[in-house]
Amino acid sequence: SASLVLFDVGTLTLTQYILLDPILLFFMLASFVGICKFRSYTLYEFSVNWWFWLIFTGITMACCVCVKFVGLFQVTFIGLMTIADLWFILGKLSKPISYTVKHFIARFVCLIILPLLVYVGFFYIHLFILNKSGNGDGFYSSAFQSKLQGNSLHNASMPKDVSFGAIITLKNHRTGGGYLHSHWHLYPENVGAKQQQITTYAHKDENNRWLVKFYNDDEKISINDTVRFLKHGDMIRLEHVPTRRNLHSHREPAPITRKHYQVTGYGENGTGDYNDVWKVFVDGGSDGNIVSAVTSKIKLVHVLQHCVLTTSNKQLPKWAFEQHEVTCSPNLRDTNSYWNVEDNINPKLPNVSFEVYSPNFFARFIESHAVMFQGNAGLKPKEGEVTSKPWQWPINYKV
Repeated sequence: SASLVLFDVGTLTLTQYILLDPILLFFMLASFVGICKFRSYTLYEFSVNWWFWLIFTGITMACCVCVKFVGLFQVTFIGLMTIADLWFILGKLSKPISYTVKHFIARFVCLIILPLLVYVGFFYIHLFILNKSGNGDGFYSSAFQSKLQGNSLHNASMPKDVSFGAIITLKNHRTGGGYLHSHWHLYPENVGAKQQQITTYAHKDENNRWLVKFYNDDEKISINDTVRFLKHGDMIRLEHVPTRRNLHSHREPAPITRKHYQVTGYGENGTGDYNDVWKVFVDGGSDGNIVSAVTSKIKLVHVLQHCVLTTSNKQLPKWAFEQHEVTCSPNLRDTNSYWNVEDNINPKLPNVSFEVYSPNFFARFIESHAVMFQGNAGLKPKEGEVTSKPWQWPINYKV
């Protein structure tokens, strides 16, 4: 059997690629060997070898999950074997109940507590070593990014509160949410109004920047003006800095989520119409509460259409570079409608350090898993990509 595994064409092929499957296969086989060896010591319960193979099984089982979440199937398999063993132990009526309890505690510690500690320990090392900024930063919350060296939020100093005249970036507050984004490209024909596209984008670039303006065009922001902070209940316009078009919505249906309204970039040189006006609401806030960078969760409600700026988390076609759809939802309780200000640039205000908002290890541990689960759920074939069904794999069926 060892020769079959060693010379199996599939296994040999996998080892030629930088894939996790050979490593996963190693730990799966190791944990299987461990549980088999452990069960072979039934007559030598609680001996040194008995404990060794039980601990070995727990560690290798944890390593399966550390490599890939598919390793949970191995955990299930070993768990079922353990339940069967405990059932037979419970059936030994000649033994006292303390005998069963000792077996249960031994397995609970070695096959549940120990693997959890190993798994969390590996993630602690993972997050400690991988502490540099990269292209995937935008998938994580602003607070998480503040722990990444090289990220604009690491040891960041910026104004604590948001004011009119500030240049900001808005990040969707849901797990893995992107930045409110626009670019010069327009929506194509038959996709609502042929105006500038508004999307969410997971990566940082200049096209994520917005200028906070007064809702009334008669009020202009001057360098000499005193700073006026953005507060709960204020009405604003958001001007896209690179293109100078305002964030806008109207009663045209959204590109994919047809029950929502389309969100576009509209106007010239910052001048648009009253469909550019949004009202700011701070989550849990009241009149007079100032919007703070990073920490405040805000909603932007369209004044005329009475809808809330949100993202559907649906991927747009290639004409929008497969970025994610932004809409205006008539459901003001939309769970994806919360945003937070990440970058906050205003030379009139003093900068403060955001180190105090850095999350602890367990907060980052939970968030990283939420992002991974969401990323796995979002793995879908791209437009025009050849796909196959599972039943086609064993027979190598090709369309």
